[in-house]
Amino acid sequence: MIDRRALVSRHDPVLTPGVEGVLSVGNGHLAASLDRTGTQTLAPDPGAPRPAVLAEWGWHSLPAPDGPQREDHVRRYRSPRGEVPYMDLVGPSEPGADEGSARWFRANPHKVALLALVLVDRETGRRLTAEDVTLERQHLDLWRGVVTSEFLHRGQPCTILTAADPEHDVLAVQVSAAHLGLELRFPYGSEDWDAAEDWGSGDRHRTAVDSGTIHRELDDLAYTVEVAGAVPSLRGEHRVALEAPGGADDASADLDVVLALRPVRSPHLPLTVGGRPAPVLPSAAARAAGGRAAGGAAVVGRSARAWSQYWERTGALDLSASGDPRAHELERRVVLSRQLQRVHAAGRLPPAETGLMQNSWRGRFHLEMHWWHSAHFPLWGDVETLRRGMDFYTAALPAARATARAQHCRGARWPKQIGPDLHESPSDIGPFLLWQQPHPIHLAELCRRADPALGGDEALQRIVEESALFLQDVLREDPDGALGLGPPLVGAQERHVAERAQLQDPAFELAYTAWALRIADAWRHRRGARDAGELTAIARRLRSPLDPRGRLRTFRRGPAMTRSDHPAHLLAHGLVPPTGTIPDPVAAEALEDALADWDWESTWGWDCPAAAMTAARLGRPELAADLLLRDTPKNRFDTSGHCYQRPTLPLYLPANGATLAAAALMSGGWDGSGPAPGLPAHWRAQVEGILPSPGPLAPLLPLPRPSPPALQSSSTSPGRHRS
Repeated sequence: MIDRRALVSRHDPVLTPGVEGVLSVGNGHLAASLDRTGTQTLAPDPGAPRPAVLAEWGWHSLPAPDGPQREDHVRRYRSPRGEVPYMDLVGPSEPGADEGSARWFRANPHKVALLALVLVDRETGRRLTAEDVTLERQHLDLWRGVVTSEFLHRGQPCTILTAADPEHDVLAVQVSAAHLGLELRFPYGSEDWDAAEDWGSGDRHRTAVDSGTIHRELDDLAYTVEVAGAVPSLRGEHRVALEAPGGADDASADLDVVLALRPVRSPHLPLTVGGRPAPVLPSAAARAAGGRAAGGAAVVGRSARAWSQYWERTGALDLSASGDPRAHELERRVVLSRQLQRVHAAGRLPPAETGLMQNSWRGRFHLEMHWWHSAHFPLWGDVETLRRGMDFYTAALPAARATARAQHCRGARWPKQIGPDLHESPSDIGPFLLWQQPHPIHLAELCRRADPALGGDEALQRIVEESALFLQDVLREDPDGALGLGPPLVGAQERHVAERAQLQDPAFELAYTAWALRIADAWRHRRGARDAGELTAIARRLRSPLDPRGRLRTFRRGPAMTRSDHPAHLLAHGLVPPTGTIPDPVAAEALEDALADWDWESTWGWDCPAAAMTAARLGRPELAADLLLRDTPKNRFDTSGHCYQRPTLPLYLPANGATLAAAALMSGGWDGSGPAPGLPAHWRAQVEGILPSPGPLAPLLPLPRPSPPALQSSSTSPGRHRS
């Protein structure tokens, strides 16, 4: 039996001077990321993470400008179903690019930093700076979910303890330094690509204090911060001092503060809050007495119980029996990634790629990344978290159905880059991607495999069916009766964007679509649907992912493979379980070809884990381990577990989620694989509670010709007929 506490605790992040990392506390729907003081006091270095307090409900929109309309960015493209509309963007969509009249629609709503915890010198009232502080040690106790920060200020020792409630939007901050005070400072929202705060627009929002409650208003967002254990008082524009209950004269008192954040007004509350209970603070009497017994200590206790239960009850991978340094590093990345994903990605919404630490793409989420963010949860024994997040698709169904109808398809077309308003961002890439479409089928299948009762979940059944109907209708029927994808489209590699009007048949998407249609058909069979079998017949007619020379490359037919960025074609035999359309020797040749001269320096944080999954499926555990830990610029995990990508993306949750998905496949295996098929045998891995991933499907025999079945089912799609 694995000693769970020993496994987790040996990877506690400890940050000392010169060690990179940023620690966070949170619960998936609210998180506080911390500088080395345990607050957000110190200015971050350029290109470093910008710690903030963010919540799933904390979305803000600037007033819309007069003139531009969302419809201005709709452009029609020729498709096999006639001309269809896409929310397009003329010009590049990279950070800093001139977005023109599309800017407001790409930037609103955006997540906003809800507050900043700021330490001040009680004697001078001045905010601490890096020059005032001598850093010593900051420690995240993973077993308890508590961060302890120790430093010197004016030669005097200071200790800050920070924790988050496991269920409610509540933070606890304990300041053990009688000469330090604590303030809350409040910013406005920002339209900048990677910023969650604007400190220079004080006249555009409102901060007021009424007894123990702080009231905040920013255009369409209003919320309160209820304070226990201290007395809040307004000290300046959007500055609130938190004084010890004994008042300013109580110079010997440490602070033990509890902050409860409550959304009051936002157009997005039904989606972002739902039926989650409101936080509960100590009674007024307890608050007047300092709130110590029922305040910070209670939050810390709840955090400790919840985190210890999480580590005890979910999956574990113990590689301590190996002397191979790769094993220790993989174990470390797994433990830290699980903590980060639970803090930043375990809520009701798909997370931003920087989670709840700072904004990227203005805090908006990308559904093609949702598999990387969430597939690992049921594989590691936490199906409840993924099932909670699947309600997002139910909420998004009306908008996704409308997009599908406009494109002459049934079902639901899931968008790529959106916020909680469910409007797709204008983009030259996002609306043309297809690999997010099978994800809900795959995620629902992982839910069902973890908990068979979820196979009867009507909401999941609806999500699977609606996703499959669009996949069925979006297919192109060629004169020979075979089926393909596009045009228009952009492949998962996100190259050849300028050719999106002509591109067709990317290999990964062909393989993923065929697999997802067969899985959706199995869902039909289990519920006794009359049209069970139809989707499998359609999958049989799909084009092979292989090019005319029988190789696995980016496109079946199309532009030559660009050998940089994502080697997305490898996903067709890794993330996608084998279906017989890509023989193992062909997948092995594609992997060796990519290893030979791919520009791995340009790959992203999920590419090495994805390639490791392909190697594991091919029975090459040593190569899988090497690929998962390959030293590339965007596959290096710092002491806190974050994976740097570039200055505007100093952390990247898809890298953490992909590492967990790959490690689950390598250690938990897949149907019929045997134990730990993707880990070197000499590592002597101990595996507990990690579920097998989906295994290979039996190859489909080709249909006899010339009588292929009709692609369209008996219920015709709106405005579309196929003979």
